[in-house]
Amino acid sequence: MDSDIPNLLIVGAYREDEVSESHPLAMQIREKEEMGIIITAIKIGNLSLVNVTSLVAEALGMEDNEGAVKNLAATVHRKTDGNAFFVLMFLRSLYDEEVLQYNFGTMRWLWDDDAVEEKLATENVATVLVNKLRRLSSRSQSVVKVASCLGAKFSLSAVTAVTENLSDEAGTLSGAEIEFDDAGDDSISVLDSSILSELEDEGLWERESKNADVRVFGHDKIQSAAFELIPFDRRDSFRGKIGSLLMEKLDEEVLEGLLFEVVSLRNCSMGNITDEDERTELAKMNLRAGMKVSRYS
Repeated sequence: MDSDIPNLLIVGAYREDEVSESHPLAMQIREKEEMGIIITAIKIGNLSLVNVTSLVAEALGMEDNEGAVKNLAATVHRKTDGNAFFVLMFLRSLYDEEVLQYNFGTMRWLWDDDAVEEKLATENVATVLVNKLRRLSSRSQSVVKVASCLGAKFSLSAVTAVTENLSDEAGTLSGAEIEFDDAGDDSISVLDSSILSELEDEGLWERESKNADVRVFGHDKIQSAAFELIPFDRRDSFRGKIGSLLMEKLDEEVLEGLLFEVVSLRNCSMGNITDEDERTELAKMNLRAGMKVSRYS
């Protein structure tokens, strides 16, 4: 290049329908273009019927030219519009609900096209995900409810700090808000390996490579579905309680790193705080967060 602008390769991925003209990413792209930097956008789009057919055939260990595979793939593609994530979730839901079963006698996967059509015709992806989460153990459901309030990316230490203290208050935070097994000493004190394995094996979240304590939801639809498990009229109070517990239980260094998240959570139940000292404390937390923003702006 003849200009002084370096030749850079920066790779990023985003969903076009969720980035408006006022989105920070869109503004950054315009800024770079005005500087003369060439931006190349590669639109991936959804999977075609051919792609979905190949995916279904490979998943089932069958040939993509088989009539049964073509029929199943056509139904899945029509109901998901070829969205790769939705395709995988639908297929997994068929297996979870035993619509799709492996026959060891014939050594083949079997399904009934009418049953598949009926299921997919009556359930969207959000419903599929919520039903999937409801099939988890009660402990795992409790964990994903808490995690969903912490964001798309969260630390296991923060989830543990919340769940072990919520379990101590099962009388006031049980039932519809958050459920724990009926056994006082058996309540969650740490995220044991069985819970972590269940959630990771189901593809609900994955480990962040740089930090062993951090997990990331596999998709924002999963986070949304987990949040949907919390009754609508209790979501604000639940998030406010999580914020209060994090402020109380986390050490100062960890709390500073989660300051914005904690303040945001506590603000959810601001209207229910009547104690003057608590309201003053929350106001100070908001001021602290605001000052932190100004330092980085």
